[in-house]
Order: sequence, then structure tokens, then C-alpha cells
Amino acid sequence: MNRVYILALLGVSLLTFPAVAQNGANDGNAVTQSPEKRVFKALGNGASVLSLLPDGGLWVDLNRKWVVADGEVCLTAGPLEMFACPTGTKEHESVVAVKSSARFVHAALLAIGAKTGEPVKFDPEYIPASGSVIDVICVWKDSEGKVQTALAQDWVTKGRSKKTLDHAWVFAGSGFWKDSSTGERRYYADDGAMICVSNFPTATMDIAVESTKDNNFLEYHANSARLPEVRTPVRLIMVKRPGRMTKKTPRRLDSNAEILTHVKQWAQAIETGKQPPKLPSSDDTPAGTEASDE
Repeated sequence: MNRVYILALLGVSLLTFPAVAQNGANDGNAVTQSPEKRVFKALGNGASVLSLLPDGGLWVDLNRKWVVADGEVCLTAGPLEMFACPTGTKEHESVVAVKSSARFVHAALLAIGAKTGEPVKFDPEYIPASGSVIDVICVWKDSEGKVQTALAQDWVTKGRSKKTLDHAWVFAGSGFWKDSSTGERRYYADDGAMICVSNFPTATMDIAVESTKDNNFLEYHANSARLPEVRTPVRLIMVKRPGRMTKKTPRRLDSNAEILTHVKQWAQAIETGKQPPKLPSSDDTPAGTEASDE
């Protein structure tokens, strides 16, 4: 499975949608150079690791069945609509800004076997988003350059309390619309709705529980007590949870879930130029994750 094939899963043409230019990061959000010891090494292409962007920043590890997306912390305090957004979109209400467009993350998730469900519906009644359950692990380096990991949910609190996000994300799949002025197909979530904590019908990934997007009543906030400083490089690891798509509201993993150890060992090996350890799992089940409810 090569890069062009993976993007074709989403009907994406590399010539029509340049991966870097379409993000449209503006001057006000220009990325400054991070301290050298805190920047992650790029993953090398190989038989099982494929880069989906010309300049790196998004990879598919077909052996581990992981999607790896690079970005940086963009907010450490305040209400949230998203956990992660593409760079140059919704940084004022997201914790992490990802270098990749949402459409390419969508294609990468398809490549690891994740299945889209349906985005949230509000009319005539509320129907939560559905799809494969996706666990998201954050990898970053602390001030001493040591690799750290955490579940993405631990970077989000419910209101201003100390209680962290208790739900997992599902691969809702967003959708396309046609630009009448150009005739081009555009992906809804490229406007920012990549990994949401407020319900959006345009979300690539959403939580399967009611959560308003009304700015006056946003339920979730950035977890200032746990987040590294703004502009800290972050590597997001997205893992499809084993099992069929659930009709129940999936819960987050435990904060000591085995997958965190596997991700940390893998990241440490990448940074030291060593061969990452193999996962003790079958080809069909990523290690360290729990089966989805059925």
C-alpha cells in the first residue's frame, strides 16, 4: 500500500490538493523554531511506514496500525471546541495544531482499517456521532528533553474542574461539499473540525455524547495543569481500537493503559536512532488497547 493509494481511498488528488499549501497558515500563526532538543525526528519511509505529506508531519505505520501526526501545543487555557485542528484554522479553541489537513488524517485512518460511521445529527432529534473508536496518545518532550506520553483526554477538563474528558473519539468521517465558484470538492473538516470535543456535523472525529458548540456554554477546557507550554512540539498517535463499531458511548482508556508504554518505548527508540521494539500483538489487534463495546 503506497502513499498515492492511501490518499486515493479518500478520493484525494495530490495535484489538486497540495498537502502543505492548503493548510493556509497565516502570518499571525507562523511557527517559530522550537528548541532543538524538543523537536521530533521525522519518521523514515520504509516497507511499513509511509509519509503522506511531502515535507513530513503525517505517517501511517502499517505494521503497528498507527497514524502519526505532528503538530504543536497552541492553547493551554480556555474553553475548547476541538482537541486538535489543522494549522491555521481553530487554534484559539484547540489544544493542538496539526501540520496536516483533516482530509489526509481521514485517509490515513482508512489505511489502518478504521471505518467511518455518521457525523452527529440534531434534527429531528439528537443522534450522536458513530464510527470506529480511535484512541489518541500525545507524545512530547519535557524541558529536559525526555519523552513523555499521555492520553489526549488528560489534556482536556470538563469545565474548570479537575475531571478530565471521560469519552473516546469515534471516526465520524466529516464529508465533502462542492465549491460552486470553482467546482472543486472540499472536505468539511479542513476548516478546523479534525478532533472535536464539541459536536460538529463536519467533524472527522467526534465524541459520541452530547456536547454543545455554543460558545457561551462550551463544556470542555484546556487542562492548564497538565499541558506543556505553547509551541511545544507534539506527536499524536492515533490507534483504532479493536472490535466493531460501537453503538454505545465509548469510554476513554485508563491513564495507565499498556498502549502508553508501547508508544513511549517506540518514541524513545526513534529519537535515539534505534530499532523500535515490536508490539506483542497479532496483525489484527494493536497492543495495549481494549476492545470496543459491541
